[in-house]
Amino acid sequence: MNGLTKNVTDKTLKAWLSAGPVDRSVGDGLTFVAKEASARLGKASWVLRYRYLGRQREKVLGRYPDISLKDARDLARQDRGQVQQGVDVAVKKRLDRLQALEMENVRGLGELWFQRHIKNRHKHPDVVERVLRLHINPVIGDIAIRDVRPIHIDLVLTKVVSGGAPTVANDALRYLFRMFHFAVKRKWTETNPAHGFDISDAGGTEVPRERWLSSDDLATLASDMRETPTFGRINELAVWLLLALCVRKMELLSAKVTDFDLEKGVWKLLPNRNKTKSFIEIPLPLEVVAWLREVVVLACGSPYLFPARRLVRVRNGVPRKNRFLHVSPDTLNVALKRLPLEDIEHFTVHDMRRTARTHLAALGVDWFIAERALNHKLRGTERIYDQHDYFEQRRQALSRWAAMLGAINRGEPVNPLKIRLHAEREASGRLADLPGQLPAALITRQAANESARSSPV
Repeated sequence: MNGLTKNVTDKTLKAWLSAGPVDRSVGDGLTFVAKEASARLGKASWVLRYRYLGRQREKVLGRYPDISLKDARDLARQDRGQVQQGVDVAVKKRLDRLQALEMENVRGLGELWFQRHIKNRHKHPDVVERVLRLHINPVIGDIAIRDVRPIHIDLVLTKVVSGGAPTVANDALRYLFRMFHFAVKRKWTETNPAHGFDISDAGGTEVPRERWLSSDDLATLASDMRETPTFGRINELAVWLLLALCVRKMELLSAKVTDFDLEKGVWKLLPNRNKTKSFIEIPLPLEVVAWLREVVVLACGSPYLFPARRLVRVRNGVPRKNRFLHVSPDTLNVALKRLPLEDIEHFTVHDMRRTARTHLAALGVDWFIAERALNHKLRGTERIYDQHDYFEQRRQALSRWAAMLGAINRGEPVNPLKIRLHAEREASGRLADLPGQLPAALITRQAANESARSSPV
């Protein structure tokens, strides 16, 4: 029921509520509003209705009976004075609320949206967090939510595409649209600045990558890794292991030392540490075991195979801590940019899995075994009925591939027959020695690590 009522008292308000739902003006835009459920409880809302720039606006002043009629009139009078001075009091209230939540800018909006809709719902929340942190926040993170315009969205997308990451640009557009849709629903901003954009404005239609590294490419990569002082041995080992084990980047870089049994030559990759969410035992060829022994020494007693390179305790005078106890997802990507790689086409870390799969086929490995070596899910009914892990077949396949990588690493010519014989001898247990020994400096460091662990605290 609508209408203007003069000489309203508290007794009048209670009578309105007892009659059911109410929407009555008490003068000068101040309105008493209650739905049926609230009316039964004797509760209502004070709403100030006003016009701003020719548009009808509303601001909720508070709840009745917590705010009396007299107090509601005082609040309405103050807000009407601000409206006459050019202030949209409803917008100001929303901004004050955002400031109280410390999320009045895009960075804060992204954090809240991530916590509400991504962190515990998305299959790979770390992927979304990375796009926010690396591509959205550095460009528009400090801009107030209400001030973001389509040109700012375009700026983010253009910057990502120019950096050679069209697929990431498409992801960034999807995340920006959802973030601002989240804000519009809560009336933190009037419009969604990402509305109207499509993938043609971002990275375009996504085409599956086909890049893989040939034997010559791998030889150039090996040479550049050795000869670039700023690349580092630990990064070199990470590259060889990613190639040899056919795993995804963070499956290896976030692995724990206790997941590996170097004596038996097995890596137990747990369900919570791989994309397919299934347990798998990965065979470790002798060449790989040698590299892993070196990595364990360089880890200096850390529980992680690749621990964080530097420990953050204070940043800009504020206590901080590392996002990860293991190496960051960005570390290897950044390190690879230090390599000259002048003679080979650009490649990404994920291209290493395609490289491994291609060379496994070239080495005569059955396609089914090669797929299992990459821990790809089986298709159709095979996924349900074939539960065999093909461990020994995968061991032979990875042994061939690791022997080839070892030859490239040592600068030797790739001989397919020699590689096949090496893998067969390794599988039959006729290889007594590991390929290569730890350098003397690493043997000394290993002894120091063991001494430190055994010393009393």
